[in-house]
Amino acid sequence: MAPPSKSKEAEIRARVESSVPQAAGHPDNAVAVPAGPVEPATPPVVDEPKPPIVLGDFSVPPTLREYAEFAPKGAAHLMELAALLVTEGESQRALLAWERVLDTSKADEGQTSAAIAAIKHLRPTVPIWNPDRAKAMAITLHASTGKKNAKTLTPIIEETAREMERASAGILKVTATVTAGRDNLGAKAPAPVALWLAGPGKGAVSTPVRSFTVGSQKTLRDDLQKTVFLLVGGYPARDGSQPASAAMTAADKPLDALTYQITRLQWQELGTALNRPPKKDD
Repeated sequence: MAPPSKSKEAEIRARVESSVPQAAGHPDNAVAVPAGPVEPATPPVVDEPKPPIVLGDFSVPPTLREYAEFAPKGAAHLMELAALLVTEGESQRALLAWERVLDTSKADEGQTSAAIAAIKHLRPTVPIWNPDRAKAMAITLHASTGKKNAKTLTPIIEETAREMERASAGILKVTATVTAGRDNLGAKAPAPVALWLAGPGKGAVSTPVRSFTVGSQKTLRDDLQKTVFLLVGGYPARDGSQPASAAMTAADKPLDALTYQITRLQWQELGTALNRPPKKDD
């Protein structure tokens, strides 16, 4: 039972060490603590398949708010939807989807321009939304100016009222009225014109008043229609229910802006708002 000699002890240690597997990262130290567990590789990110585009039930007539429920999916989704509806031959529905890009989604400048171009292409190809003028909502386009302007302004504002009806696709019935006030004989500045829209009857709901000055008879029609565009396009945004209409640029024709940059839903919302009973404290 005597302890082994030093040479025998070294021989035994060598055999033991050679029989123990070397730890990874420590080839010269058989008794070193092994490295911690290796983290598994992160699996590659796999894009989820895009949800199918829902075209809607073609057997049910669409409403003016059609596809508004898809607005949270973004303008790009609505644009793809509109393109698919065109391939299905559903021009009226495609037009509604393009209108939702303008009036319910947060479209960027490029998407807005694409929507306006598509609406301009599709509007002439679809039937008028409301062909029955007796069912149109009545509103009044009011103008107030001096006596000298009133005579020139009256036929132009009446023409603009008809253009508004056509732009609304028959949704609105627009009456024009011009109130002539005193001319300021001492003033050298161009005469101002005040415009506003209101529902029918005394004490009806109305939009804010917007004014412009008559600089030239040649530009009177355009100036009038630009101001009407600002009245109509800005009004639906006041209650936060939908965005204001796309801004008019210097290159835009005012009548085109009224027709293609204000959606039929926005015309309907305007008519509905102006036909509400006035508040008792108004």
